Amino acid sequence: MTVDGLDTDHTMSGPRSYEYVIIGGGIHGTCLANYLLTEGEYSHQDLRLVEPREQFLASFETKAHQCGMRTLRSTFVHHIGTEPFSLESFAERAGREDELVSTENYPNRPTLELFLDHARYVIDRRGIDECHLQSREMGVTRTGAGDRLEVQTDAGSLEARHVVLAIGLGGSRTLPTWGTSLPDDAPLVHVWDDEFDPTTAAEFSGPTFVVGGGITAGQLACCLSEHADVTLLSRHDLEIELTEADPYWINWPYIEQEIHTLPPGSKARLDRIRAARNDATIPPYVERRLDEARECDDLEIRRGEIASADETDEGLLVRFDDGTTATNAQVVLATGLDPIPEHSLVGSIAESLSLERGAGGFPVLDDQTLAWRGTDGSRSTVYVSGALAEPSVGPFARNIVGARRVAERLLVSRHRASSERAPSAPRGRS
Repeated sequence: MTVDGLDTDHTMSGPRSYEYVIIGGGIHGTCLANYLLTEGEYSHQDLRLVEPREQFLASFETKAHQCGMRTLRSTFVHHIGTEPFSLESFAERAGREDELVSTENYPNRPTLELFLDHARYVIDRRGIDECHLQSREMGVTRTGAGDRLEVQTDAGSLEARHVVLAIGLGGSRTLPTWGTSLPDDAPLVHVWDDEFDPTTAAEFSGPTFVVGGGITAGQLACCLSEHADVTLLSRHDLEIELTEADPYWINWPYIEQEIHTLPPGSKARLDRIRAARNDATIPPYVERRLDEARECDDLEIRRGEIASADETDEGLLVRFDDGTTATNAQVVLATGLDPIPEHSLVGSIAESLSLERGAGGFPVLDDQTLAWRGTDGSRSTVYVSGALAEPSVGPFARNIVGARRVAERLLVSRHRASSERAPSAPRGRS
């Protein structure tokens, strides 16, 4: 039977215990669930994905449309399926090969719609929706049994042998100090605000300033420039990089060599990863869109910062750091999110389960299984995926391929746990 969406048994023992409860139903959460069902040989009754939205990947899809994404930066072999060429085969069967976009000196990349349609196909084919608990997580604690964890949600509690945090980038929007004193109804928005709609933003009658220098800002500026007077405002000259990091970082042996040889939880790990990531960069295909918009006089690219802004009846009076001003303006921020370790759930779980945090507040993980280490050095049964796993998974941790690396580590963890629980073979007489 079900109570408020939670499975319960017919005894007085409370909620049914699951092998894995995954917190987050985005790319990472669905990819991990698919691997556990396909390669880990778990059943749908063994898994629960806690996701407050009605559909998996809804947050990713919304953000992709908000910033005007047309194609993924990742290649066609990076998706939530377990077979590398699954997306390519899906496109061929549907006659959609033209949605595998050719990229110079790089494998083809899928359009956003092709990627999402393939993801829905994988979710439907594997029945991952059967594992969905539409609810919001509230915390994780130990149960009285000791070897189980209790996941509190706004629909009740779940028991689990393992919990995986797949909460994406999370965090609050990064806001400039000059914007904090503006009223809520001022024409200042962040691209990741839930209510942000690029169609509405493009209808603004005055000039629009998109603040940011990375791929999100570039895509958004191109999108808005089709219907509005847009200036892309960046603190630095635009830097062009095809990928988020050198492809060497996709390979686990390379990660072991470059990251795992450094002390767990150390600042040295974070420094190496940050040096390897091409953050705040724009790929060549977005650069071309920007150039085309500039040639058509639909877009201006300006280097500088906003020093202050005041609300007027027609919009914002914006003052720039070079002393110039703009009137009747709106500002759209593409300035990123606060660091993922600042997510409230990370701190509450670390405290309630006595788990170790290292430099930058990141979880300290067992590098082979990605189990979050306890403050006493033991391995917990809490695992992390996405940006939270960067100190062990490397600069691609937050990307689609990072989800695959985490899935592989969870399977390693499963096999290790099975071997540790298996009785030793009887020894023969000498």
